[in-house]
Amino acid sequence: MKAWLGALMVLLAGASWGQAGTPAVSGSWVAQAEGVRVAVPGRDTDSRALSGAAPPDAQIARISWQYATPPGALLEAWLCHPQRCLRLNGVRGQSQGLAGLSAVQPLHFRFRLGQGAKPVQVNGLQVIVDHRRPAAAKAQKTVGQ
Repeated sequence: MKAWLGALMVLLAGASWGQAGTPAVSGSWVAQAEGVRVAVPGRDTDSRALSGAAPPDAQIARISWQYATPPGALLEAWLCHPQRCLRLNGVRGQSQGLAGLSAVQPLHFRFRLGQGAKPVQVNGLQVIVDHRRPAAAKAQKTVGQ
């Protein structure tokens, strides 16, 4: 019986954590935006707002993004929340860099051409926001300890 109970506790603790030690999420939303043309070097170009449904108190746990550019495009990219922007290190990826911020607030992509770069069409803008509620985060810490 003790072995079974111990195994159950390990399973519950593992279930409360995602891959690579990240907190489990209580929900997620996905949003896509039309492509944008980034034409003027040194000037920011923003996508339209990206948002989805989440409980009012939901906080971002992790974000995933993707966008497409022509090969060799000299472009800087960020994913922005009303409170701050996260510099993106590639055309797709995941980050906890906006963790703890409101998952209800809209996000947008921001792009900037490098000096001397030619105009670029950026397509396939997509973001996935994994979110959790503050009470769920506290319960996960208790179960995992």
